[in-house]
Order: sequence, then C-alpha cells, then structure tokens
Amino acid sequence: MNLLKLMTVGCLLSCFSGLMTSCSDDDDAGSKVLLRPVTAMEIVQNKAYLSWKSVEGATEYIVEVYKVVDKGEELYKTETVPGDRSSCVIDLDWEENYKFKVKCEGNGRLSGYWETEVTGILYRPLSIELGEARTIDTQALISWTPNDTVVITALTAVPMGTETVNSQDIKVYNVSSEEYLAGSKIIDDLTPETSYRVSLYSGDEQSSDTYQARIEVKTAVTENLDEDYGTANRIDLRNEAFDPDYFNKLDWNSLAEGTTFVLPAGKTYVLNSGETVIEFAHSVHFVTPQTLEDYPTFSFDNAFRIVEGGVVDKVTFKRINLRASKSLSEVADNSLSGKQVICPESDVFLINTIDFTNCYIENFRSIVRSKKATGNVGAIAFKECTINAIGNQGIVSTDGKNGNYINDVSFDECTITNICGIADLRNSSSGKSISITNTTFCYAPMENSFLFRVDPSIAVKIENCVFGGSMKIDGKLPKFNELGSGGQDDYTGVYPFSSVNSFQANDRTSSKGNLGLSDSKMSTTTLFTAPGTNNFKLNELFTGCSSVGASKWRR
Repeated sequence: MNLLKLMTVGCLLSCFSGLMTSCSDDDDAGSKVLLRPVTAMEIVQNKAYLSWKSVEGATEYIVEVYKVVDKGEELYKTETVPGDRSSCVIDLDWEENYKFKVKCEGNGRLSGYWETEVTGILYRPLSIELGEARTIDTQALISWTPNDTVVITALTAVPMGTETVNSQDIKVYNVSSEEYLAGSKIIDDLTPETSYRVSLYSGDEQSSDTYQARIEVKTAVTENLDEDYGTANRIDLRNEAFDPDYFNKLDWNSLAEGTTFVLPAGKTYVLNSGETVIEFAHSVHFVTPQTLEDYPTFSFDNAFRIVEGGVVDKVTFKRINLRASKSLSEVADNSLSGKQVICPESDVFLINTIDFTNCYIENFRSIVRSKKATGNVGAIAFKECTINAIGNQGIVSTDGKNGNYINDVSFDECTITNICGIADLRNSSSGKSISITNTTFCYAPMENSFLFRVDPSIAVKIENCVFGGSMKIDGKLPKFNELGSGGQDDYTGVYPFSSVNSFQANDRTSSKGNLGLSDSKMSTTTLFTAPGTNNFKLNELFTGCSSVGASKWRR
C-alpha cells in the first residue's frame, strides 16, 4: 500500500514543472526595474530544484519559500543566490504545501516576483509502521512496529495552531535502543487540550534527511473525578486486592445512588457468570482514570438488567473494553455471541441516559436492547468508541413491538466495523432521533444485511462520516475484515436520508435504500491505509481526508 502511494505521488511530483510563460517586462537596459527571472521548478522527494533564465544586470537572486496553510502563506525560508548562478536546491519538510517566489536585484534596481503554483510534498516513503497513539492530559504514548530497515532515535513534539513556533516550544525526546525494540515511547511535559505534531527521526540529528514519519495527537482535558462523580459514593478498586468475580459478589440493591467504581488498568472482570444476574436499581458509573496502560476489560456471560419498576438516571462506561466472554473465533452465525451489554427483562423500567466513552466494544448481538412496551431508555451516547463485531439485532435495538423504547441515539468520533446494522427502531414510537457525526465505518453492514431499520418519523443525522465497503458473509458466518458484495442501507428502502459532508468508497453498494453519500472516487483499500489490519487512516489524496470520519484517522 505504501509503495503504491509512493509510486503514484512520485510520478505526479516528478512530472510537475513550475515553468510558466514569460511576461512582457521591458528589456531596456535603462529601465528602473529588472526583468522577472523566468523560473522552472522540479520536485524530487523533499527537495525543490529551481532554475531560471539569467537576467541582465542582476547581481543576486532572492528565492522566498512559503508554506501554504489554512490561514494563508507563511514565509518558511529565504535563499540568496549570487548573480553568476542561475539555480539552487532547497530542502523542504515532508507533508507540507509550498509556494515559491523568485526575484532579482542589481545596481539599485529590483524585479517583480516570478511565482510558482502551490506544490505539495505529500508523502514520505515510510520505513516505519506507526501504531495508534494514546494520550492523557500531559502525556502521549507513541507506538510503532520495529524492523530491520530503520532505527528510531528521537521524537519531536511541536504544538499546532500557534502563530509562531519558537525553538523552546519544540520538545525533543531521545529514544533508546530498548525503547525502539519495545515499540513505544511515552512523551511527557505536554500541555492539556493541545494538538501536537509528533515526528519520528533516525540518526544523530533531527532533519528532513532523518525524518521517518509523523503523527498528530491531541492531549486530553485534565480529569477531576471529584468534580465529575463526587466523593461520597466512590469505590476505588485500584486500592483493593484484585478479584475477577468482584462484581458478581456485590449486593447491588444496597448500593447508593450514583455509586462510582474506579477501575484499575489492565484487569479483567467476569460479569453475570453462572447463576448471577446483575440488576441495576440506581445510577452507577464504571470509570477508568486517564492512563496510558491497557484499559480494564468487562467479560460478559450475560447482560446487565434493571430491577422491576426501576428508575435509573444514568449508567456510565468510560475507558473500558466491553467484550462477550465467547471469543470471535467461536462465532457460528450472525447473532455472534448472542449477548448484549444492557438488556432489561423487567416489564416496567426507565433509564434516562447510558453513556459509553472511549470504550472498545466487541462481539455482542446488540449493545443495548429494549424489549418491553412499558420500558423506556431516554438517551444512548457513544463517544470516541471503537465498536467491532455486532450481530443481527444491531448496535441499538427493539423487538419491533409498539412502545417508546429508545428515544435518542448518538455516535460521535467513533470507529465502527464488522457490524450487521446500526439501529432497529422500526416503529414510530420506537425512538425520536439518531445522530452520527465524525465517525468512520468499514465492513458495515454485513453483506445482504440492513444498516438501518428505522421508522421514517425518526430523524437520522449523518454528518462528517466516511463509509467503506460491506462485510463478507459465508452462509450465516461473518468473515471479519473481508469485503462483501454489498448490503442494504435501509430495510424499507424508502427512508429519506440526507447526509452532510459524508462519503463512501466507490466499491460500497446498497441494494435497498440510499444514505445520500458522496463518492470518494476511491475503493475501500485505497481510501483507507490498511483496512484489513484496522488502519483506517485516510488517503491524503482523498478530498475529504481532513474533514470526515473519526479525527484520529484524518490527515
């Protein structure tokens, strides 16, 4: 994939020439101005080769190099060339856009500028494969796959979005040989809520010659558990001896309203195993504090439930891996594990809000399912979640009976893969709205399955999203991360979708319904860097690469 992109961009750049037709400058030696130097340009890798026609009377040539950014042009560097020379070579940073302006002067006379078109140094032939970065408020974990081709020796972090960057703003982090082979480096002393461009280098110095790759990260807001969840009803399991059956042994009815469980990193808890059935009677929060370690895991034998007649204001899951106890290798059909995360069995219940934030959720038949006409879920929100392998009930679902089950559903900054469907809210009383923003989809829906089964009265918002192709199926067996022949956008085929700034791969098809997505003019495997291995970084040649999908996959 990288080689193909390198060849494509290399051909484009090597064919580019900045030569433009000459102007009608006055060639009179007595003129008060000099002719503009007619300039030709060629880009090879990250070097600009400029040459110009000598101008009579010129004693020096001035080459100004500008970076072209969102807010306009920024002067990057200036080269002064003696009058007896008619060419120069300029080193450039990778993955930037540039414009060149050339003028000359001599004996008190000055020419106008000869300007080139904007030129992109789009792609560095990467010799190191980056992993997904993780950040907290003042630190970031940068990861890679070590190889025999290059050894990373240093990282730099530069704040983005500032008018000027001073040398003291550039943080340099040396990478030891042990850290390189381990495949990760924690960089610290960062500012909360700040975007950084992190560059990786090999060699003794950090220059364009030793540059290998870069990644953009944004640090998080500093977390305050006291403010977010209070102090009265907190159970900090980081201070307790670890017991994987801890939650199965609790007396859930005795817990106070709004109890918050603070979870230790890297541990696995088994839930609802054997004869145990956990039923919520009050609001409850499961929270992992900011960490660069692995998140804890909840392994579900069965779903959480709600007590009969229960009124629960809020259920929170934050920074947790939520998985069915059955592994994906054991999946036999499109119901997958057959389980849910929350599935009330009571006749009467109310849950006002269910929040999933920065969770990895995998191998459920549905995540939240409501089955009773007298039960109600007010709102379900997925924020910065990765959702993978969801079965034939859909991410959120009802059983089709009349009743006001799940009012509002939202997804923001999510990555959603290998799913049969998003929502089954098939009656007018099944819900009110579905909002999907800044989300990346691939292998969705399953081949011949429906993405949406919603009543036309339920509003569906799709904005700043990108969709790859469908998931393959063999009989009833899902084939994860394999492209299928197409699915159905809409079970009814009549829902009036209207998407905003959202695109699809050109090999994504729907036999029923239409989301109204724009054509990316790229296949799934070209649009994303390596979808088969869950790398959904967008191709930098794609028009929407900086504005659609989850932010972590944008360019």
